[in-house]
Amino acid sequence: MKSALKSPKNSYRKLLLKKRDELLATFRLDPEALTISIRTPDEVEFASKTAEQGVTAATVALRRQMLKEVEKALARVVGGTYGLCEGCGQEISSSRLNALPWARYCLICQELRSRN
Repeated sequence: MKSALKSPKNSYRKLLLKKRDELLATFRLDPEALTISIRTPDEVEFASKTAEQGVTAATVALRRQMLKEVEKALARVVGGTYGLCEGCGQEISSSRLNALPWARYCLICQELRSRN
């Protein structure tokens, strides 16, 4: 029975490691994306570059947050609490973990958190 429990957790661990590698690769692809100069005499080009830089900054922030969540999920795998809701302590459904392997809450607890 123990090997049956470890197998799904191992597959989630592999998904998490893959996602972590993908996120880390995006940081290596364009490390200077936020330092590009937006100086230009053309107002339209300036506005365009400013907007582009804002989107890049938001994207980087979201990826960093996602990387933190993936790292926390990997720590839960090691600690033996992976797949347990941090709100109610019940198991998170496999369909939720398949969609969002770094999920910390079951769907009900996540919905309650989202409302508040």
